[in-house]
Amino acid sequence: MKNLEHLPSMNQLNHLHGDAMTLLMRTPSILFLQWNIGSKTEMALSIICSEQYPSLKKTIRFYQKKKNFLYYKDFKISDQHTYLLIEGIGSDAGYYAELILHTSENSTLTVLKSNVLEVTYTNDSLINWKVYKDEPDSWEKQFSAYTVYDK
Repeated sequence: MKNLEHLPSMNQLNHLHGDAMTLLMRTPSILFLQWNIGSKTEMALSIICSEQYPSLKKTIRFYQKKKNFLYYKDFKISDQHTYLLIEGIGSDAGYYAELILHTSENSTLTVLKSNVLEVTYTNDSLINWKVYKDEPDSWEKQFSAYTVYDK
């Protein structure tokens, strides 16, 4: 990951204080994803998952929706990460991301979802996308915790 001190923080971009995930276009072929999890949310997630928040494994799942097909690429992150540069995305597609937590019991919890960014023209894709396949419906195995509030 590159040093991005010159870029505005999540709070400067959205005037938000708390949990948020924002996807922006940095250049025609590079997307910039930034997220924030507040301390109260970390405490709540520790209670829900029955584990301390720092011990939970974290993944950014980056999605590409192109011609009615959904693809994804996973990026493992640590608590020190608050942003990700995604290069070589491909054109004529919509993109968004989710922050997913993994417990020691191999359960997953989706915590944040970014905005959707439509990209019409970029260079060819350099990412090795995987086809997204829905898992069998089961609320016990899949639970989404992100919420979107209108201003």
